[in-house]
Amino acid sequence: MAEFCRACMDEFGDGLKYNDAKGFTSKKAWKLGKAALFFCEGCGCIQVDPDGNCVSPDCLKAGEPGHGMPWYGEGEEL
Repeated sequence: MAEFCRACMDEFGDGLKYNDAKGFTSKKAWKLGKAALFFCEGCGCIQVDPDGNCVSPDCLKAGEPGHGMPWYGEGEEL
């Protein structure tokens, strides 16, 4: 079964309801500046935040909305 990050799921209109990558990175790990690896069928091998957002600036869809989101400490607070 294919799995997608939040931005790729948004392309289908279901990103908020169905988010395969949500929870792969724990909030505790994220606060320590760490993110889990996730293979998204849309943008490849990426790192994701606790909400399943792609935070890899070099993903296959780099530059598109929702990809390469800022890491904790780069304007984002939990």
